[in-house]
Amino acid sequence: MELPFPSLLIVLSSFLLLSVVVKIVKKMKTIDSTKMLPPGPWKLPFIGNLHQLVGSLPHRILRDLANQNGPLMHLQLGKISTIVVSSAEIAKEVMITHDIIFADRPYVAALDILSYGSRDIAMAHYGNYWRQIRKICTVELLTAKRVQSFESFRQEEVSALVKSISSNQGSPINLSKKIFSLTYRITSRAAFGNVCNDHELYSSVVDELVKLGSGFRVADMYPSFRVLERIRGLRQKAEALLQKSDKILQDIINEHKAGLESEVIGDEAKEDLVTVLLKIQQLGQILLSIHGYTKTLPFISISLILLKTHTTVIFSDVVSQFLHKSKII
Repeated sequence: MELPFPSLLIVLSSFLLLSVVVKIVKKMKTIDSTKMLPPGPWKLPFIGNLHQLVGSLPHRILRDLANQNGPLMHLQLGKISTIVVSSAEIAKEVMITHDIIFADRPYVAALDILSYGSRDIAMAHYGNYWRQIRKICTVELLTAKRVQSFESFRQEEVSALVKSISSNQGSPINLSKKIFSLTYRITSRAAFGNVCNDHELYSSVVDELVKLGSGFRVADMYPSFRVLERIRGLRQKAEALLQKSDKILQDIINEHKAGLESEVIGDEAKEDLVTVLLKIQQLGQILLSIHGYTKTLPFISISLILLKTHTTVIFSDVVSQFLHKSKII
């Protein structure tokens, strides 16, 4: 019996053949790309190596895996392909020799929200905008003369910390919390000056921002599944924190704008960072409006605060580990 539509059979056969070819090509590409990756532990479908990071401290797990797989190791964390470096020589290659290749940051849901869509200096993608922000920091904000002008209140804050520790002699203290507070106060005074009336409130906000932007989160391992950010409540928490932070920062900016309008500026070298940023914005010395980022220019200082406090938290944790293992010292 002849088929009424013989061409239909040909079309179906061609479609099946094409599907098989496409699958084979994709598999070959996957195999080729896998061959270029460093060695790593065995992984499971969909979750990759996530199951191997459960149960202990992540840095100790990574150390044990590196001992088994070498100083340059590949891990598949959900959908994120990750390279782990545990050698000073290879770290130099990554951070110095090939730094431009590794300049971009991966997508982290909380940090993307808190950095106004990756528009601050910490999370901005490498390119013209990042170079302009970097230029602002090196040429205007963090010059040797300006940093030196902050020495007096650095001494004041360190002296206050020493007195606080001395007054609690014989009693246990939370050193990590005190170091965090010290770093925040020094950095915030450099950024905001003495006009900020919400130092303590904003300190608690920064603490929450650091916690929210740290650690492993399922939503970060599967960036294409944005619904996970809603299900886990991550986006809602980040947006609520950002709103609280924006309100405090806007009040600070309004106070500084009022000072500029009344020409109460003082010595240029002693200007705080928000004042410098506002002057740049007003004078148009560095144009960011072409990127639509002019609104975020005065908020660059929040990035500097978060970077400094987050580094301090990590450092205090490292010191704490050494103190617990005093035999290593």
